[in-house]
Amino acid sequence: MLTSTTPSQDTSFKNVNVPVLISGAGPTGLFAAILLTKLNIPVRLIERHLEVSPLSKALVIHSRTMELFAQAGIVDRFLELGSHLSDFHVYFGPKLMSVIPALDTKESHYNYGLFLEQSRTTWGLTEELKELGVHIDRGWELMDTKVVEENNADGTTTSYVETKIRRALVGDNIRATESRILGSVEEDPEEANKRYEVEVVRSEYLIATDGGKSAVRHKLNIAFPGRTLDNNLIIFDGHVDSDVPFDAGITVINGTNNRSMVAFPLPNGEIRFLLDNGFLTPEEHAALKPEELTMDVFERLAGATVAPAKFKCLDQSWLTYYRVNERQAETFCYKQRVFLAGDASHVHSPAGGQGMNTGLQDSFNLTWKIALVLHGMAPKTLLDSYEAERKPVADGIIKLSAKLLDMGLAQDFVRRTFKRIAASIAPYILPYINTNNPINMLFIRYHDNAINQRSKSQAHVDEDYQVGQRARDGNLRVIRKQDMGLAAQEGETVRLHQLLVGPGIFHILVFTSDLLLPAPSKNERSTSPTIKGVETTDAGGLAKSIEEHLSAWRSKWSYKSRTQIVESTASTVPGPTTPEMSTMSSTLSNDTSCTSSSLGAIPHPIRADKAFMVHTIVTNCSLPSSSSSPKSNSESMLSTVASTDRLADNKAGEGKVYLDHQGCIHQKYGVVGKHGPGAIVVVRPDSYIGYRVLGAGPSAWDEVDRYLETILA
Repeated sequence: MLTSTTPSQDTSFKNVNVPVLISGAGPTGLFAAILLTKLNIPVRLIERHLEVSPLSKALVIHSRTMELFAQAGIVDRFLELGSHLSDFHVYFGPKLMSVIPALDTKESHYNYGLFLEQSRTTWGLTEELKELGVHIDRGWELMDTKVVEENNADGTTTSYVETKIRRALVGDNIRATESRILGSVEEDPEEANKRYEVEVVRSEYLIATDGGKSAVRHKLNIAFPGRTLDNNLIIFDGHVDSDVPFDAGITVINGTNNRSMVAFPLPNGEIRFLLDNGFLTPEEHAALKPEELTMDVFERLAGATVAPAKFKCLDQSWLTYYRVNERQAETFCYKQRVFLAGDASHVHSPAGGQGMNTGLQDSFNLTWKIALVLHGMAPKTLLDSYEAERKPVADGIIKLSAKLLDMGLAQDFVRRTFKRIAASIAPYILPYINTNNPINMLFIRYHDNAINQRSKSQAHVDEDYQVGQRARDGNLRVIRKQDMGLAAQEGETVRLHQLLVGPGIFHILVFTSDLLLPAPSKNERSTSPTIKGVETTDAGGLAKSIEEHLSAWRSKWSYKSRTQIVESTASTVPGPTTPEMSTMSSTLSNDTSCTSSSLGAIPHPIRADKAFMVHTIVTNCSLPSSSSSPKSNSESMLSTVASTDRLADNKAGEGKVYLDHQGCIHQKYGVVGKHGPGAIVVVRPDSYIGYRVLGAGPSAWDEVDRYLETILA
């Protein structure tokens, strides 16, 4: 029997069930709901607040997150809402020391940080979810949750999640006793004499995206070890009058009082300030009274940091203390039924803008795995890989943000001198440095595990190309018109990532090197069935392999309709289905409409209808350079078409062939372009490499078969 910690009265008690319950409608929870809905999984999303918070905690969407938004088919909305991250203006005292350009990258099409406040990111995700027909249950908060395990007559065990939620009958669920200090992780006390409507929700899975104070984490007694920093930080949003042009871009102030302050101009004309106000003992932090932090107090503190420049606050929309916690949940997965994501599982400093982005990427990693299990396509053990992969990532993010915060706030003589020197030379050297910048999150790597497996033929490939790495992007040329109602012309350029649509699709990249092209001479390339002991293939043989294996995979592993998922949940989880879930199932189950923003790209399916796509990539790097003249370029394309005619006529995703001009994509994936045996690379539904095997002949396809059979049911 579930118990409530509140002394208030409960009324209107009822039971409902749903495949997945998500607690918390911030960016992480919203993105999880969007992805699961696109994967035909009905969800219920609850949020204790009645309205979206107007406060903008996070301000940046990084390159990797934009790639995942693009894969999910939702990036365009956010590109319209946001703007490119601006340059950094670094001051020492009142003097502008340097203007440091924002760190761009050549590694992604989204080669910049997107400046977009969290409130607008939340609004954009809410609109995307609304267009999918999903309603957010606002005003509902989680009271208690547990995993129920029942023994069956046949000796097996059935389990599900039972969650008690409530909604205030009058007013909202926000209690007067709650902490007003941003970043706190302690559970808030109850408020007496409130009356609630109560429901018990039974679900196959519960995703906790309810923030640093996570009720789910507290109710399940999941430890949250780490540390609370002594830094006393203050956040202010408002209009100011100052000699420092804070509206010119991101501004970093190293004050003459040995304090730091960072300012971000917001689209509404306000300025966001993050002010370092020294250190406090735990007792001093506990004694802080947010109501005593006034605009006048902030003006005095900030004015001392920018002195002798003028600084006056004109108005404010937000002013709060910020307590930095660096913590990580002891486990991200509870009994393979409850999953923590976002701030519910890890919190850290705001330096580097990693928090919201990490949560969004948590959602992408988790949801395709839950979907495969609910569709009966994968065993429940697949879910263990969520914690195995995301916990090390969270650990790295916590360490990175800690270093960035320490570097930013440090004001001792040695480090202040170092920062002054670094700031003065950075504008001149950064444009020439192409490093693996960790802030854009493009170089996050998952290590070997049950779904990242090394082939014996590729066990010692360079780590830059090994399993667990992000699938890299690059330009390909469309050889023939795509048979999907598009107008892609011969020679049109399409990015590889525009083929990796999703979510929920395994993309098989078949790198054929130059095997499918006619050899310039008999001496140029051997016609042997092997190259260095690796079985090779030709266009006819490859077309046959693609057709046979793609057909077999889709026959064995396919997505169910929403209606089938609802029926499956009803058979395993006791209680009635929510009316909203039944309605959504009937109205969206047959929707297969697509959207695409590029002529050469594969359209994004609104709902999941297939789990596998195959893309063939041929290179012409053994032919004369096609950059010499338009005529040679045309001849290169024609020779490619002639030798790959059958594959060129395939539909996009059905093995269609694309030209990797001069082998640039082959090189990015560590595949020999000139006279090589080719390779097959399996890209997971979250666009990380899960498997790769040398060669593209029958034996290589058999290896891919065995890999898929080990991770799917």
